[in-house]
Amino acid sequence: MIKYFIFSLLISFQLVLNYDEKDFYIDEVKREINLKESIVTIQNSIKLKKNSYQDTFRYLVPKNNTFSLVRITAETNQKKKLEMQKVSDDQDYDYYDILLQGFKELIVKEDYFEKLQFKPKNIYILDDQLELFVDTINLVSAYPVKTHTTTVILPREKTNLLKYTTKGLNRSGDKMIYSISDEIPPKVAKPLEIHYQNNKPLVVFNYATKTFQVSHWGNIAITEEYQIENVGAKLIGEFGRIDYDETGRGGKNALKSIRAKLPLRSWGLWYRDEIGNVSTSNARREMNDVDLLLTPRFPILGGWKSNFDIGYNLPTKFHVKTNNKGNYMVNLTFGMPYKNMLARNYTVKVILPESADNIKVKLPIDAQYQINYDKEFGCLDLFGRKSVIITLNNMYDVYNTNFFITYDYKWTMLFVKPLILIIYFLILFTSMIIYSRANISLARKEEIKLKYE
Repeated sequence: MIKYFIFSLLISFQLVLNYDEKDFYIDEVKREINLKESIVTIQNSIKLKKNSYQDTFRYLVPKNNTFSLVRITAETNQKKKLEMQKVSDDQDYDYYDILLQGFKELIVKEDYFEKLQFKPKNIYILDDQLELFVDTINLVSAYPVKTHTTTVILPREKTNLLKYTTKGLNRSGDKMIYSISDEIPPKVAKPLEIHYQNNKPLVVFNYATKTFQVSHWGNIAITEEYQIENVGAKLIGEFGRIDYDETGRGGKNALKSIRAKLPLRSWGLWYRDEIGNVSTSNARREMNDVDLLLTPRFPILGGWKSNFDIGYNLPTKFHVKTNNKGNYMVNLTFGMPYKNMLARNYTVKVILPESADNIKVKLPIDAQYQINYDKEFGCLDLFGRKSVIITLNNMYDVYNTNFFITYDYKWTMLFVKPLILIIYFLILFTSMIIYSRANISLARKEEIKLKYE
């Protein structure tokens, strides 16, 4: 927080100074655009020459890219993170300032979701899905650029290209390489358009909720709830099994299975949807994790959605540590078990043992998230269990990391629920004994009286 405050002060101070496009001269830009996954990544490697005392580099993001931008980061060529902050915007660009700290080579990485367009937007069940990628060949910069090379990585080596920009192109396998040797003035954009066939389903989680129930009796129960949607080219007409089959003749952009990587010590796995238990899933324990292959009840075609839940358990002893003085720390995984998939709204809920107090959360990710606290009531809870709720937008596997929650807990509270059960059954059995021994029948009293007469 202090670093961010100091950086903000430095940026504010330098913004007072006159910004000049002559402060830097860019010797070389190597731009890489990766179209293999649903999250499009654009990486710009920049070599600079300084023409002034300025140490703040101005970076531009065209306005038509900002709506699909989910993450932007800057680092040196030695993988050292650089502070980056959005400082202003206008009708054409968003402006970011990067504090160089004396470095003259940097890498700026941009991640986009739903940047790809589908042309046509609607297809029949036997049609191929066609994607359109529109951007710029060059990095649109605030400074002049001497030489520029752009490499576009296609989904496959033999991708069927329908239409594409040809000027300065050299194609090699699954790569399209564009070279520009002439100097590019500031804020000049050279358009890039690639229209190609790609039947890989483009899917997103509209929401995802991951719930941990931490118990000091030896188990952590995890439940994950999802709504998945295929946002690719939408299906026209009705779905029929005659046209659709497993060989891929129909429904070419359908999502047929999802692969998840669960923690190595997971056990008691289950998979359900809105109808009930789904048996079309397979799990196997591997060297470092549990590989779970989920097959939905029906294929998810373009424009279709499906809700499903998965659950499993983890042993407490590998995730909860204590110093034997009433201080505990639980170590859990924040992210989702799916690779290259994005959740628009992501929620992690951790339900701690009853009477847990003095709760602190440490989540080491460079994204804006919210932390809230609530209380849950379960079986035999007297006062309720405190829960930590973390929410994040645009969650994907770049944020897959461990997070830590520390709290205070009295070990004597472990015996409260067993004690409640003991007292309950003691009262129940005592009542049954008294009831069976007690004589509350009037007829019985009359029989006893006649007997003695």
